[in-house]
Amino acid sequence: MSESTLSRRASDRLGGSSRCWLARALIAAIASCAGLLACGTPVAEPALRFAAAPIIIVDIDTLRADHLGCYGYSRPTSPNIDRFAESSFRFDWAFSQGPNTPPSQASLLTGLYPTTHGLINAKEDRLSDQVLTLAEVLAANGYRTAAFVDGGNMSAHLGLAQGFGVYDDRKLGLAAIQENALSWLRDGLGLREDSSASAAPPPFLLLVHTYDVHTPYAEPPPFGTMFLDGLEPPTPGFTASNAQLEEVRLSVWTEEPRRLPENDLRWAEALYDGGIRQTDENLGRFFAQLDALGLLDRAIVVLISDHGEEFQEHGSVLHEKLYATVTRIPWLLRPPGGVEERVIGHPVEGVDLMPTLLEMVGVEVPGAVQGRSLSRLLAGGDPDPGDLAFGESPWFGHRRFVADSEYRLLLARTTGEMELFRYREDPLEQHDLLARGRGEGGLGGEDAAPRERARWLRGALRDWHQMVSAASVSESRATPLPEDVVRQLEALGYVD
Repeated sequence: MSESTLSRRASDRLGGSSRCWLARALIAAIASCAGLLACGTPVAEPALRFAAAPIIIVDIDTLRADHLGCYGYSRPTSPNIDRFAESSFRFDWAFSQGPNTPPSQASLLTGLYPTTHGLINAKEDRLSDQVLTLAEVLAANGYRTAAFVDGGNMSAHLGLAQGFGVYDDRKLGLAAIQENALSWLRDGLGLREDSSASAAPPPFLLLVHTYDVHTPYAEPPPFGTMFLDGLEPPTPGFTASNAQLEEVRLSVWTEEPRRLPENDLRWAEALYDGGIRQTDENLGRFFAQLDALGLLDRAIVVLISDHGEEFQEHGSVLHEKLYATVTRIPWLLRPPGGVEERVIGHPVEGVDLMPTLLEMVGVEVPGAVQGRSLSRLLAGGDPDPGDLAFGESPWFGHRRFVADSEYRLLLARTTGEMELFRYREDPLEQHDLLARGRGEGGLGGEDAAPRERARWLRGALRDWHQMVSAASVSESRATPLPEDVVRQLEALGYVD
């Protein structure tokens, strides 16, 4: 699709009179008044703005926040990312909207919660054409748009290519993907390392995505063995393969759940960390090339993930539960020219990415967007203590979560079971404040404040879900996934 056709299509839909979008705009407005959702209506407060600045999003699938040095990890997994963080805003408590790729990535790119955008399962769903993406809105405002993604759950067949003039979804790995992205910058946009420092690049959106941290944990030397020293050898035959980890994950659904022995678990975690270090090495080269092209001085650069990874902190592996090991994501935002590292401790969400970037570059945020712009927070404004973060999963009793500035409540809708954590003091969420008779961390009879907060948060969660359900535009897949996409999903461990 040509850039002009893409822009016209997005413009038509931005100005259209779709009943669905009108309804969602009204719902978002009502929710904003209730303090649950934030629509795109600008208010007269200072905001961090860089009109028509290029935007580069580096999206590292399955990257757990607390396995990065800049988030306090002890292993040297991320020296280049840590250096990037030194000139960025770092969101300390950013939450994804789901525990797996399709719903979380769609929320990043649309500013909508999973129940609303409807992309939950890659095998059954696709993103509806009624949904406006970040790329479509920017294309309608004169931006060139390109995405270089790692296939699988990011395949164009899921609808995620909407708005991108170029969408390369070949499963290639980060080293090749970032080279293709750099080629687009040079050949597609005409950027050169020797360009005049005064030559401003055209406005563009570039998305770079990789599964290099995702299973299978099979990194080449030296990364695959980098963090194995000092560990007890694994059980003979254990390699942390997809099949071995899936066996443990699937057993959680049975009456006899399995757990990896400690030596195998630590081995798998070390292999995962090796994947982070390999990704970090590639990103170091990518950031250097962006700098040579003058883009670190000109562009807004984001590093973010869609979800993390569990290593039996809550009885399972991989990523399907809503605990912070999976739903706490890294989010670094570097404005043009950088900024002295600043940590934002207020809870934020993946759905906030789209409205934040749009407001920063001076583009109106569509009223139906359910995330909130953080540009005023970045400009030094005070956080709204009433802001909440939400997420959901169809598994384990249709679980949902809501977080305020102190507590995070997890609710299983089908059973009514609740868990409450003070997530800042208990980042691995090991001490359920609503537990009785479970020793330290259980809620005693004298401290009613957490229980009262749990009741309030449960009500907020109920109201939120009613609103996002009323706004739903879910769409079932009309045709089967192509065989090459199925093979990519199989390689990632998703399709039997």
